[in-house]
Amino acid sequence: MKKRLIALALAGIMALSLAACGSSETKAPEENKASEGSSTSTTDSSWNVTRPEGLPADFPSKEITYIYPFGTGSMQDVYIRVLAEKIKEKEGWKKSIVVKQQEGASGDIGWSSFIKAKNDGYTIGFAPTAQMITALTLGRDYTPDNMEYIFNMMTDPGSVGVAANSPYNTLEELLTAAKEKPGTISIGVTSVNGSEGLAVIQLEKASGAEFNVVPFNSEAEILTAVAGGHCDAYCLNVGDCTTFMEEGSVKMLAVGTSERSEFYPDVPTYQESGYDVVQANSRAIAAPAGTDPAIIQYLSDCFVAAANDPDVLEQVKDLNVPFDTMDAATCTEAFMGYYDGYKTLWDAEPWA
Repeated sequence: MKKRLIALALAGIMALSLAACGSSETKAPEENKASEGSSTSTTDSSWNVTRPEGLPADFPSKEITYIYPFGTGSMQDVYIRVLAEKIKEKEGWKKSIVVKQQEGASGDIGWSSFIKAKNDGYTIGFAPTAQMITALTLGRDYTPDNMEYIFNMMTDPGSVGVAANSPYNTLEELLTAAKEKPGTISIGVTSVNGSEGLAVIQLEKASGAEFNVVPFNSEAEILTAVAGGHCDAYCLNVGDCTTFMEEGSVKMLAVGTSERSEFYPDVPTYQESGYDVVQANSRAIAAPAGTDPAIIQYLSDCFVAAANDPDVLEQVKDLNVPFDTMDAATCTEAFMGYYDGYKTLWDAEPWA
């Protein structure tokens, strides 16, 4: 039932976004709801967003494109659409933030497109910690030093699971099977070279197992394949699995953080299962390097305000979002730290 409700909510949000896209009207400088350097004119005192000094008076004068390199329907895909509509409403924008799906190659196609975009503030993109792993693996330039971080949405533990009727009931049982029958146990990931693929490699090294790793374009595709018996297991983030877990079509064997998930406290961690592996994925929004700092600050303030808005929290309450709201400065510091750790690991022992 919840899957249907989330799908209906997403359909409504997408309809609103498409309506915004269809408008040919462009906001002129004098139509801005707030002038440069002043508070917004909203009557909602809880919406504390100001237009920073130096922000172009007409920003945004057209749609802002958000490049998302995976399929529709995931938790973060739904969440960004809710945030975008709330920002448009509160800030009085005549245009909106429009999601553009650019799927393929485990995120590489979308991220490669994003990093080449003009740094004028009108192209932003999905920038999770998994992105920097892929960049290191493939030698791409969408690394933190080539981006401006705007906002972190959430930090989600990784997880490994199987179909509800699978014979495997623990992570140890699954890994033992993959060790005894190397290359025959399939495990689905959205990115072979991302955090999921890296976690599988680490679990293989820790256990001696060997999986048949299968990349999919979206989390929903993986979980549908696992639930239907077409793929033996999945390695995804906890938040991706909520609907399928509540439907009872899959079961979670273990989670990747050092502590158990607040949403699934009965599921052990990888470490509790006997494998010293950690998997967590922070999910941010960024712009290409060189984007006007005033635009970055303004968008950051808008996203943070939207994330804390009671109406937004009500709309996404059934998604079990692992909120980890960070503004631009905090997000930048955190992601540079992540990157330093991944880079050190890559330099010492490349995983590709």
